[in-house]
Amino acid sequence: MYPGTGRPFGAHCWRRLERRGGASFDLDGARVASVKASMPDLDGARVAYLLDPVKLENSEPGYPAPAVRQRLVGESGISLTRISCEEVQQGGLSAFTVLCVPGGFAPHIAARLGEAGAAALRAWVHAGGGYVGLCAGAFLGCFLNLLAVNVRDVDHVGQPSSPCLVRFSATGQELLGAVAEAVTARYANGPIFTAPAINLAGESSVRGGNLLTGQVRTLASFASSCRHASVEMEGSPAIVGGMHGAGLVLLVSPHIEDGAGERTHAPFRNLFRLAHAVHEMSLAGG
Repeated sequence: MYPGTGRPFGAHCWRRLERRGGASFDLDGARVASVKASMPDLDGARVAYLLDPVKLENSEPGYPAPAVRQRLVGESGISLTRISCEEVQQGGLSAFTVLCVPGGFAPHIAARLGEAGAAALRAWVHAGGGYVGLCAGAFLGCFLNLLAVNVRDVDHVGQPSSPCLVRFSATGQELLGAVAEAVTARYANGPIFTAPAINLAGESSVRGGNLLTGQVRTLASFASSCRHASVEMEGSPAIVGGMHGAGLVLLVSPHIEDGAGERTHAPFRNLFRLAHAVHEMSLAGG
């Protein structure tokens, strides 16, 4: 079962990951099987935590927010280890299965990573590392071209946080154990994804969605708007996912980690289960 949701990790929820073309994966509905029987336990997951270096150096009050650590360490007992941009440049991601980049200011992180750090991060994901970008981390994933998505610029940075409604697609419900009803999360100037390559409905002819075929999928959409009427936020993707080489990339605009209870907390934890599972399958050769 998905912890906190009552939804099963059945064979109908997970499809066999087949190696295609040497460096990518397919979600093959013709070969239904469990990806990993112990998926809910996150056994062996090692999550690197890349924070905004400028906010850290300035000792900005309340940064980083505690919710990510509460969800992952407090509630799942997994390893969450802070990593610096300099360590990323030096290949430090090799010790981890998933990278989490939380809120902050993406240009700070991108500037400190530099070309060397950006290249090292992309290579690590391409080889099978999982990337979960939250708000600023989602912006960074776009800046680094981890997924074929576009975003509106960050001209709205600095606006107050506000509640928003998020509705998970059928694919998001199945892969993340999410409920069908809209849930409440916090919006804090995260990206508004705009790209014709995104499948807005998150649906496909294969039950569970073709998340791992190279196409960018919508796992959740905004069901309300927190922006000026000129910005089409309601109905736009809130969480998108897809493959970068052998690694799974998940970009999350709203802060579901500190949303209203387990209906957002459990899908948040399951983002890491999914990214870690794909990493393990990449090591196993499919």
